[in-house]
Amino acid sequence: MRAGTVACRKTLAGVLAVLSDVDPYGLEPGQPDGAPSDEYEMEAVDLVRILLEVGTVTSHDVEAVWMRWFSESLVLRLGPPRTARLVDRLNGLVESAR
Repeated sequence: MRAGTVACRKTLAGVLAVLSDVDPYGLEPGQPDGAPSDEYEMEAVDLVRILLEVGTVTSHDVEAVWMRWFSESLVLRLGPPRTARLVDRLNGLVESAR
């Protein structure tokens, strides 16, 4: 993954928007009283790497990224249905770019 490519920047913006919308911790990224708009950027970078190298992410991939950064299960925090929707949205970013 080359950080400067258009595909990388576009995918990163999309993944960051999805994570900010899901906002598992209620931090309200980008809102006046919320966290900075790039609050979930480190996690987004890891997910972008997987999306661009493999073409899709799985719930296991998302869980591994979350465990790496937060030492906490995202599946337990969101529940399996919300996690599945998150994975679908992330994969949709790559599908729409094709």
